Amino acid sequence: MEIVSPHKTPTRSEITLIIKELVSKGALAWSKHSKERMIERGITIPQILNCLAKGTVAEGPFLSHRSGGGYEVALEKGTAGEWLRVVVCVKFNEKLLIVTVY
Repeated sequence: MEIVSPHKTPTRSEITLIIKELVSKGALAWSKHSKERMIERGITIPQILNCLAKGTVAEGPFLSHRSGGGYEVALEKGTAGEWLRVVVCVKFNEKLLIVTVY
């Protein structure tokens, strides 16, 4: 059963559930840009995973053609004393691409 349909843009609540499922499966990929921003801004993997698991949708989802297509979403959450925003692309191949963090 496909969880990321290319035929219907998911609602915010649907995309939140999809993201949580992909995180729980470990179906994550990290863009070079996201790794660079993590180092530059002192953001850790646990902070990002916390934001993905418990954050709220701030923007999106919207259809994106980045790296093969999917739905781009920005999630926000206060974590480790800082406000964090993580931009991800929920890929049609059922992976979660971490695009950037700030």
